[in-house]
Amino acid sequence: MAPMHARRPALVSEEDFLALPESTQGIELIDGEVVLSPSPTIRHQHLIGLLRDALRDWVRALDDPSRFYVGIAPSDIRFAPRRILQTDVFVMPGPVDLDVVGPWTTIPLLCVEVVSSDRVYDRVTKRAVYGDAGVAEYWCVEQGGFVERYHGERLLRCEEVDDVLRTPVLPGFELHLGTLIG
Repeated sequence: MAPMHARRPALVSEEDFLALPESTQGIELIDGEVVLSPSPTIRHQHLIGLLRDALRDWVRALDDPSRFYVGIAPSDIRFAPRRILQTDVFVMPGPVDLDVVGPWTTIPLLCVEVVSSDRVYDRVTKRAVYGDAGVAEYWCVEQGGFVERYHGERLLRCEEVDDVLRTPVLPGFELHLGTLIG
């Protein structure tokens, strides 16, 4: 009997990935491999909304709110060639052109992921992609109101936050994590 060999999955070009039909499903491209995520839970979506609202409220209170843009998934962001991800919540330096077609090409200042069942993908894979691209800060938000705040070169420094989240990346921003529980 001949030995069985695992076949390497076919890699996808960025052009083929971007030609896929528009979808609200979490579809990402990492080094030629298409990653398809299951639909988020209702609690996951609820937390995304709370985080987006807190960040938008902060932006609206600024003297010049055009300095930042808060976005949510699904929005394709190109972190490098063949690395297009959909971050749950992100903050871009502004002003931004809302009429651009195709993936964002600006690297966000902040990426936020509500941790899903695939914890390694959120904590390791995505953090490495964001760190390599020069993202200034990354938050992994647990559904119980706990945050790992990654920062520094290649996002290698981690601070565990369980009370009030503050960041030098967003001057004056403050989030009481108790508001995320419930």
